Amino acid sequence: MRTKIDERIEEEYEAKIKGEFKIYLGDELYAKGKNKWTRFLPSTIVQFVYNTRTGTPGGGTNLTGISGNHTARAGNDTTTPTSPDMTDLISKIDIAPDTRNVVIFKSSGYTEYKSRHKYSWNPGTIPAQTIGEFGIYLWLSDDSWESPQENTLLYSDTYTQNVTRNPALRLGARISSGDGDFDPIYYDSSEALILEWWVTIKF
Repeated sequence: MRTKIDERIEEEYEAKIKGEFKIYLGDELYAKGKNKWTRFLPSTIVQFVYNTRTGTPGGGTNLTGISGNHTARAGNDTTTPTSPDMTDLISKIDIAPDTRNVVIFKSSGYTEYKSRHKYSWNPGTIPAQTIGEFGIYLWLSDDSWESPQENTLLYSDTYTQNVTRNPALRLGARISSGDGDFDPIYYDSSEALILEWWVTIKF
């Protein structure tokens, strides 16, 4: 039976994580909203909390975070909703952005932290076509650990240490017309296509 103490503790200590996007065509904001997650990102976050690493064979410790390798892709699908088990876009246009960068922010009261990943395709980089989905790809776990996992390190023992199991570039978030996130873009390739992906943690 829930008590008022239980409710007060949940209210006071609840942390929230939110993923949002903005799509620009040139300088014009085309759409904004919330992304959908796949299982790989929360799994990797939990593994970072769970694991420990105290050194590397023959040298110091080098840890690769989830943006140690990151990119984005656009895709053509306009109808398929996102499900947590997706491993890739439905109809991926496998053309990398021309530029990418990451910026982090914190509030003066230390209760809100944000990151912004920005991906830009120059005019002409993606040929003219319909765009109905975007994917954010990060350095994420393969989610192969058993539940519950206890007292066993999951890190991948490579030259650059990764505190996740079998890390690789994997789909972490999807933005799609199939979810109603934005109207399909009938892209004519005459202006830059820009995707901003924001992650906010509040507590």
